[in-house]
This record gives sequence, C-alpha cells and structure tokens, in this order.
Amino acid sequence: PVILYSADGHSAWVNSKSLKLAGIDRHTPDPLNGRIERDPDTAEPSGTLREDAMILVGKFLPAYSKKQIETGLINAAHKANHFGITGILDAGIGEIDGLYAYRNLSRSKKVNLRISASQYAEPADWRKSLEKMKTLRFIDKNCRMNTVKLFADGVIEGRTAALLEPYLGTEDRGILNWHPDSMNSAIAAFDKAGFQVHVHAIGDRGIRTTLDAFEYAQDINGPSDKRHMMSHIQLIHPNDRPRFNELGITASFQSLWAYPDDYITQMTIPVLGPQRSEWLYPIGSVERTGAHITGGSDWTVSSLNPLDAVEVAVTRREPGEHKGAALLPGEAVGLSTMLKAYTIGGAYSLFLEDKVGSIQVGKRADIIFLDRNLFSIPSHEIHSAKVTHTFFDGKLIYEK
Repeated sequence: PVILYSADGHSAWVNSKSLKLAGIDRHTPDPLNGRIERDPDTAEPSGTLREDAMILVGKFLPAYSKKQIETGLINAAHKANHFGITGILDAGIGEIDGLYAYRNLSRSKKVNLRISASQYAEPADWRKSLEKMKTLRFIDKNCRMNTVKLFADGVIEGRTAALLEPYLGTEDRGILNWHPDSMNSAIAAFDKAGFQVHVHAIGDRGIRTTLDAFEYAQDINGPSDKRHMMSHIQLIHPNDRPRFNELGITASFQSLWAYPDDYITQMTIPVLGPQRSEWLYPIGSVERTGAHITGGSDWTVSSLNPLDAVEVAVTRREPGEHKGAALLPGEAVGLSTMLKAYTIGGAYSLFLEDKVGSIQVGKRADIIFLDRNLFSIPSHEIHSAKVTHTFFDGKLIYEK
C-alpha cells in the first residue's frame, strides 16, 4: 500500500491496495469534512483524497517511535537555530508523545527554543478534547501547552477552502469544517477555560465564520488577553479586514505565499475570478487597520527561513526577482514592519514580549547577527542574507 501526501497536507494520493485496505469503493460515502475524488462516469475512487478523507487510509500508517520523535525535534530545532529562530508555535501536535517530547527536550535543554505547543480539537469531539487538554496543560520556563488548534476549512487549490460565493463555474463553496454554531460554542468554551485558540482559515467564509466565533466568545465571556490567532487568511473579504484589530485577533500571515507562483496563477485566480483575486493575502490592508501581525512559515509546507517570507512581504515577488510580476503590490509592507512581525510580534503571540522580541535591558538575550544590513541592500536580495550567529539566553547556539 502507498500513500503520498501533498506538500500542503490537505490532499493525498493512494494506490489500489491502499483503497482496498481501507475498504474504500464506489459505495463509500464522503466523510464529514472530506472528499473522495471519483471517476465522473463510474463513481469509482480515483485515488485522490481530500481533507478528512485522508484519515480513512492514514490511520493504517505505523506510528513513529518516541525515539524517532525526539530525534526529529532535535534536528528541527537545530535547523531553526540555523535560520536565527529561537521561538516557535507548533500549531498542531497530533500525538501526546510529541507533546511530551517537546516538554522533556526543553527541560533537559536538548533544544534551544522557546516553544508554544498546541493540540488539535475536532468538531465531533471537542468537548472531550477540552477536558483532556485541561489535564495536559502546562507552562514551563521555555515550553508551554496552552493553545488549541482548529481547522475552519481547507485550501483553495483543492477547492476545500470555504468561500462565501461558489468557486467560479460551479455551485461548490468548499468545505466549512465546523458548523457556525458549533464553532461559536467551542471557541467560547476554550476561551473561558483560558486557552489561546489558533485557527487555520483560508477562504473568506472560513475566515468570517471564525471571526464571528471569536466575537461570540467575547460577547459571552467578556474581553480577555488570550491572544487568539488566525493563520494563512488568504482570502479576506474587505468588510472583514478591520475586525482583526477590533476583536484583538492576531493575524499570522505566511507571506512567502504572496507572490504569483503556479499555485496563484494556475490554481487560485482561475477558480476565484478577477474580483476576489484582488483580496489575496491583504497583509498591507490588515496591518494598516492596526491589527497585531506576526509571520509564520507553516514549515514543512514551505521554507523555514524567515528572510524568504520577509522579502516576499516587501516585494510581493518571488524571492530574488526584482523585475517580474508582483501579486497586488499595494498589499506590500515595509521591511521594518516585517522584522517587527518576526520579532516582537512573534513574541507577543507567544506571551513573551516582556522577555524577548526586542533588545532591551532586562530581556533575555535571544539575538542574531546577519552578514549584511537588510536596510542597505536591494529588497530583492533580502532572502540571500545569512545568519552568522544565533544566541539563545545569551549563549551562542549557532555559528556559520
């Protein structure tokens, strides 16, 4: 049996043996929040699985051992330090072993990172997850688990992102993973229990439904400093852009995606049409409302190097490109804005702005050196700058 996952983690391709192992045939219904792609004439499964349909086969994969998990996390931490990263939010740790590995490696100082770990909550059993997370919650010196991860929808290129209006030429509005009432109740409950809520939201309907749920939680529980967050936020309806600031929701952009690559030109714009394509990755518009902005990689989906994403946010072009097409250049932001997003903005989203994120007397010395001054080079060269030294708590942990 073979299963191959797409780079974005929202689709998989399986062979006939995998379909047989999972008992998937033309009579198998699509799971809630998933889709089995089929031959249009025979309804036989084609081997492409979207979203939760991947679980039907994925559940047969052997689990990683504790040793494999720890080795993987140590290697990942070294790679992060290489790029000058000293703090992370792991937005979705599927296994308890992964959570414990983070905690143990942090306590034993085998990784040099400030870690905010999270656990998934699913629509079908979120109440059970809430009670379990209360027992798993911890806050250590450099590692904490106080964040819940929800998926509002899928991705545009798989036509699983939830849209307010159908994909062009169809009646399909994508997949909204949570019924709005259920999301309202879940986010309000996690908020009341003191958890930070982190939501994957791509389509304008997924984003609006999530903003509505955060607003509902505030109405029920009152304002708080949970620093809830939405990631990716690719297609934001113009009416919803001010709501991030109004509701105090941190906007986490993966700005490396905000240039006209094949995903945009061949798989996004053609299914959205010209009007909605003007709404893609509106980093500048959201930042100008005064909202908290932070940057993220979504690694391993895309590059872990923050400077790649910083450059694209500034140029809206492919890294290294200075004459080619730009994606909505009016949504570009300044270099200083993105450096703040990756330093004090990131620290704020991790509740660490009093300890790191800026160079001030009394703060922890998480500092990096680059081989050039980013403000003195052309913007299309930002990605080529190299980290020469990374310090964590004043200790040199990486040297080029």
